[in-house]
Amino acid sequence: MRAGLAALVFLACGPRVSPSAPAADDGVEHQAEPVAAARPATPQAERPVAPPGKGLRTGTIARARLNAVLDAGPANFLRQLEVTARMSGDRFVGWQLVQLLDPSGPLHDVDVLPGDVLRTINGKSVARPEELQAVWDSLRTSNAVTAQLWRGERTLELAFTVDPTVAPAAGTPRPAR
Repeated sequence: MRAGLAALVFLACGPRVSPSAPAADDGVEHQAEPVAAARPATPQAERPVAPPGKGLRTGTIARARLNAVLDAGPANFLRQLEVTARMSGDRFVGWQLVQLLDPSGPLHDVDVLPGDVLRTINGKSVARPEELQAVWDSLRTSNAVTAQLWRGERTLELAFTVDPTVAPAAGTPRPAR
């Protein structure tokens, strides 16, 4: 349960970022600096799967707990970590975990490490604030929370189910003619 919430932590447009990352609203156009040595990003399909680490990659999130976290908002949840933009040249590739600020938080039980790079949540990018908000809002009715990450030159996926599940929304009503 608590471990499953850690998958949400990767909604990492976090409120705390590395000092080298530019502020998003300072009105000055910046080019983000690379986090690692500049080298082309290996395409996702060519990366082998990372071996198991210290924590969980799968589990179950209690819907009531998930909703409580969602009600508190992304900024409140993301106060527990520091992230920075991971770049390949001038191309954004994901959010890199710099450090965990709350060692007793939900990440304690999940297979995430400083240096891991978040690529997607439930298959959706969270590169921009509006993308983060769209993913955050969609989690209320999701029956699963997945996060695709890079660990060095390898990939890993966190995949948590949400219990109880919710029925898919019925098709949108057709407009009257």
